[in-house]
Amino acid sequence: MKNCLYIFLFFTLSLYSQSVPKQIDSLMQVAQKANDSTRLRIYNKVSFYYIFNDPPKAKKLLRESILDAKNKNIPFSEAELVNTYGIYYDVSGKADSAKYYFEKALELSQKKDYKNITVMIINNLGMFHWNKGNYQQALDYFFQALEMNNSIVTTNGNASYYNNIGLIYQEMGQYDRALEYHKKALQDRRKYNDLKEIPTSLANIGVVLGAKGQYEGAEKSFNEAIEAAKDANELGKYYDALSGLSDIYIIQKKPEKAIPLLQELLEGRNKYNIDRRSNLEAIAHVIEAYNDFGNLPEALKYVNMGNLFLEEFPDIRNAAVDFYQNASETYFRANNPQKGGEYLQKAIAAKEQIFSTENAESIANLETKFKVAEQEKALAETRANLAETQLEVEQKNTLLYGSLILALVLGLLGYLFYNQQKLKNRQLQKESELKTALAKIETQNELQEQRLRISRDLHDNIGSQLTFIISSIDNLKYGFSEISDKLGNKLSGISNFTTQTIYELRDTIWAMNKESITFEDLQARISNFIEHAKNASESTEFSFQINKDVDETHVFTSVEGMNIYRIIQEAVNNALKYAHADEIDVNISKKENHYQIEIIDNGKGFDTETVELGNGLSNMKKRAREIGGMLQIKSSQKGTGILLVTD
Repeated sequence: MKNCLYIFLFFTLSLYSQSVPKQIDSLMQVAQKANDSTRLRIYNKVSFYYIFNDPPKAKKLLRESILDAKNKNIPFSEAELVNTYGIYYDVSGKADSAKYYFEKALELSQKKDYKNITVMIINNLGMFHWNKGNYQQALDYFFQALEMNNSIVTTNGNASYYNNIGLIYQEMGQYDRALEYHKKALQDRRKYNDLKEIPTSLANIGVVLGAKGQYEGAEKSFNEAIEAAKDANELGKYYDALSGLSDIYIIQKKPEKAIPLLQELLEGRNKYNIDRRSNLEAIAHVIEAYNDFGNLPEALKYVNMGNLFLEEFPDIRNAAVDFYQNASETYFRANNPQKGGEYLQKAIAAKEQIFSTENAESIANLETKFKVAEQEKALAETRANLAETQLEVEQKNTLLYGSLILALVLGLLGYLFYNQQKLKNRQLQKESELKTALAKIETQNELQEQRLRISRDLHDNIGSQLTFIISSIDNLKYGFSEISDKLGNKLSGISNFTTQTIYELRDTIWAMNKESITFEDLQARISNFIEHAKNASESTEFSFQINKDVDETHVFTSVEGMNIYRIIQEAVNNALKYAHADEIDVNISKKENHYQIEIIDNGKGFDTETVELGNGLSNMKKRAREIGGMLQIKSSQKGTGILLVTD
């Protein structure tokens, strides 16, 4: 959806008309007889169409046109074509090339002061950062484009920029801000009678209201979008509005209202060849609706339609997950567990293909490197500015001392000038220190935002996948009426392990969301963990004590706090799992300037000299070393004691 937002900038052909290929052929014929400037503008428009319909042809035409514009010294067309070349690479997923050509186009347009092109390029840079998930940078560019557009006399207002800003806030989950800007866009489009884009704003408002749970308002907005699209003869936007309205009905469990809308848009998109790639999502929703109805024969018809569709478009992955999952439910309901299991396995495989832990770690590493590079660049610029200031001071001091030798009067004047300059340098130095401090605060804020975004990604992506696995296991149990005790126990074990993994993931997210952790935070977290342990092992008595001399406001870093918590957690789990202890004590005290955390149990111990340490004990020692602490393990037949000493 994001890439299509480039269209409003300068392409006026209707992409949803059956006559588009004929219009393209007519334009190319006109171009052959036109002057150089007009011909290049036509090639630019045609190239934009090819980007979304025939990328190789778009690339070839753009390269030839850019070279032609450069050779014939037509800078306006060169800037415009280079900008479109950046769009080609952005749509193709080649971010580095896209950024290069956008910045090159911006340099060309600013050099000649082509404001209309400059504002388009700035907007496209916003689109580029949006596609990369850099929402704050995208907003900065969109607001720059909005400000520049206000300084240009235009005939269509700021609706497009309001629209893009609203969509960014929408993706960030800031629905009130998103609604504010979508309404501004709608107001502008109505003011300038932009009939083709009014349905878009109405549909965006419907999406946001649906996300806020205001289904009645969302339904009303989508119905208005449908009528507006009819009036403007915009079939593509008409079907998009139908899709949005059907989503609202499905969320509200009203399949009888959703099914006719979905059937109409499937038939229309196929008939007029409009955005057919989106049909798999609609097919998945139809299957879901018929499942809710209990009409399994009709659901199976759409399962077959979806399979044929995936043969035509095998690269569609996001909608494929929903399709396979809904198809799996259909077969399970139809008492065909074998087919249900096959489609469930396909859903899991598609989900894993979309998101893997390795990909997530790679993205996080790249983003961290980018932040570090930005910080180093800022520090280098600050140092350079300070060096220039110091050089200026030295030069002016030399001049002042030379003036003192010439004459007493000039020396007096020079002395006064020196004091004035010294005061100015002190002020400059203070300003520089303030800027450095502000830059440091801004960097910390950005790192905190990054930490929060990664924690949200962990919660939304990995958390949802773990929940999906639990749900899948339950579906497997439901799908097979006769299942052996051994397999049932194995599936239950996997389900319990996954549930425990979710709890540990929540602990990790809790630590990531904090810059620091106090003893008070740790006490609450440890108490909660011990409470869970009590429920899991009712025959074991637990004791958790913190001495009065422990400062509960003492602050650890999030890494230190999390490692202390994990050591306690591992020690308690070992006492329950291996030592079979019926008494476990956790004591925290302070001795001199060190904190001591002691975990003691009365279970069966082990010989620390002869027994090879497992992963659990090794990890505990590793965690202690990472926070600069010391871990001692003492064990006998009467029990085991683990002592962690840290600052």
